[in-house]
Amino acid sequence: MTILCIGDSLTYGYGVGRPQTWCSLVSTLTGHDIVNHGVNGATTGEMLEQPLFGDAVFIMGGLNDLFMGMPVSTPLTMIRQICENARKAGIRPAVGIPMPVSTDIDEAWCDGPVDMDIVRTSYEEFAEKLLFQCREDGIETLDLRPLYSPSLFLFDGIHLNRAGHQCVAEAMAAFCQHL
Repeated sequence: MTILCIGDSLTYGYGVGRPQTWCSLVSTLTGHDIVNHGVNGATTGEMLEQPLFGDAVFIMGGLNDLFMGMPVSTPLTMIRQICENARKAGIRPAVGIPMPVSTDIDEAWCDGPVDMDIVRTSYEEFAEKLLFQCREDGIETLDLRPLYSPSLFLFDGIHLNRAGHQCVAEAMAAFCQHL
């Protein structure tokens, strides 16, 4: 099975080597062809522009939209459209609900003025609405929020470290049985 993974830096694997990304680890764990099309800094609008292929597409994004101050409705609309496009192309869509950003994040690390309290509040709303939207649309979801632990993040509190990628890979490998 070929699974296309569309996302941002959390899918790309910012901060770890290519063999340590959750996409690479899932491929090893399952034997599936996992294609990592994560792009550092990508918004869901940019993800919508990516060509779709494979047997399934796994979409995980939205945090960059929130970091840029976009309303929660923007990533929700874009992810719904990616899922619709996949279905029209005969590709099974699935959506990942990313872990929240760590409470230890340093706002000074972010590029430009970012109020992390607003981002955290927006994230909570986004995650709940995305889960509801996917259920309503009959889209399989992998909710990574229960896996959250500060020990799974790099110094920035946003990106996963090696242990974080391993944790996500194990959850995704089990999830692949539903695809």
